[in-house]
Amino acid sequence: MHLDQKTKDLLTEANLFGLLAKRYEYVDPQRHMFFYQKHFDAVMELERNLMMYEGGSHHTPQQMMTGQLPMY
Repeated sequence: MHLDQKTKDLLTEANLFGLLAKRYEYVDPQRHMFFYQKHFDAVMELERNLMMYEGGSHHTPQQMMTGQLPMY
């Protein structure tokens, strides 16, 4: 799969914030939550970007998380 630069940047950002959130998980709860929220936001933006890139799948993030996707 060929990824555009925006997708690569979002992957890098989500990964960085995820690592920082994990780093502070037991040391500094406020920093953990700060970086976890940034990680979550980056992952959600990445998902939106990938859905547009793949042709605009109409599945909501809630459907994907709960496994309520239609069977084809």
